[in-house]
Amino acid sequence: MTQLLLFIHLVGLGMGFAGGIGSAVTMRFAAGANAEGAAALKRLPPVFANISATGLLLLWATGLIMVWSVFGGPGNLPQLFWLKMVFVLALTLLAGAQHATYAKIRRTGNAALGARMKILGPASGLSALLATLAAVYAFN
Repeated sequence: MTQLLLFIHLVGLGMGFAGGIGSAVTMRFAAGANAEGAAALKRLPPVFANISATGLLLLWATGLIMVWSVFGGPGNLPQLFWLKMVFVLALTLLAGAQHATYAKIRRTGNAALGARMKILGPASGLSALLATLAAVYAFN
């Protein structure tokens, strides 16, 4: 059971990174495309954000289950786990801000709000990398 949970946890991690990288690459291509091509490409980042969010949900669900089923509760976790959780919480808040921004763009039609993604996207990526680094050191 633990191996299955860890497998699903790692799939969630992969989905998170894949969505972020896909969105970043798509926006780079959109910046150099003609108006019609850019408009088509700019429809993809919200889809990638949903892939990342699904991965984040898998990480939360499997992570919480493993805290109790593998470690017997939060009191038995290494201290670096809590540093990892700071980055996971930051990532979760940033992902929420991204989804809120996409929803506001859809609701208002104000595409200029997409400029926020130039901050939110890299900040999310950095949070995910730091959470992964802390996890590697916390769990050897």
